[in-house]
Amino acid sequence: MSATSNSLDLPVQPSRPHSPAQAWTQRLPSPPRINVPPPLLDSHGLPDLAIPEGSVDFEANGFTNAAFLKRVTHGNVVSHNNMIEWKYEQRHQAQQILPFLFLGPVAAARDVAFLQKSGITMVLAVRNTLSAHARLLGSKAAVNLGIQLQNVDVAGNQELIAAFPAAIDLINNHLSGMYQLQFQHNSSLVDQTGGSSPGKVLVFCESGNERSAALVIAYIMAMYSMDLIKAIQLVQSQRFAVSIDDATRNYLETYSYILQAKRDVIQQRSNALAFHANIGLNSHLDKPITSKRTLENTYDEDTDMGNDMGNDDDERFEKRNGLAPFQD
Repeated sequence: MSATSNSLDLPVQPSRPHSPAQAWTQRLPSPPRINVPPPLLDSHGLPDLAIPEGSVDFEANGFTNAAFLKRVTHGNVVSHNNMIEWKYEQRHQAQQILPFLFLGPVAAARDVAFLQKSGITMVLAVRNTLSAHARLLGSKAAVNLGIQLQNVDVAGNQELIAAFPAAIDLINNHLSGMYQLQFQHNSSLVDQTGGSSPGKVLVFCESGNERSAALVIAYIMAMYSMDLIKAIQLVQSQRFAVSIDDATRNYLETYSYILQAKRDVIQQRSNALAFHANIGLNSHLDKPITSKRTLENTYDEDTDMGNDMGNDDDERFEKRNGLAPFQD
């Protein structure tokens, strides 16, 4: 490490081999910065962020109530290139990220006309715990309209990783319930609507650009097996004001590793079940199960192999002398 203004003034003593070769710094090492380039454009000038139909195994993601996603999201989910068409006034409005998922500031959650026009059926607030205690971030408009109101409270962005799974389940449970409700009333309507969803969720925070945006990015990574860069591009292509700082990007990257590990475990279990099914494991269940060797039996068998082998370690180490790690 190079010397900085925060470096420790350690005494340099060339006569001692363990003396520091240069001054150390108190600055903590920082991870490499995650750069997000602009997305590629398709032939229509829209960000090329399509989700091909049948390309995602939603059950393999480990989240419940996700079957409805097979019908409501496929093809290019981006309908506008807001990275080019973005206007400053739009930061006070909510934007549609997925056919059933909107992202915006608290002002959008309090906009009665927007909630009614967009068909919002649930609003999900991502709040700081201080704001939650002071009741500063809410939506009386949603309550008055009979729209479901849910909250995700975190003390800081570092707690987002722990909050993501429960928040994702809140979204899926609500949308799956709305989809099932529509199916019970009119199953033919579900088939006709195809890519539309009867439920729509607005995720918001104070600005709509930080914590709530991180949750929407995490949702896309979790449910569509999308990598972090592409998920940020998808969200930012619709809400250009989104600002994910370096620390939050690192939290999201860590969450992506957790998601991948979860998928790997599910895949391994699936492979194991398929393997046992192929070899006909059930046909061998009637065979008696032999007990494992006890520690005493193992020790007795080892000692019976001969006394000459038992002293090998003693002979190897008896003439070795210890070495000091440093010299004065």
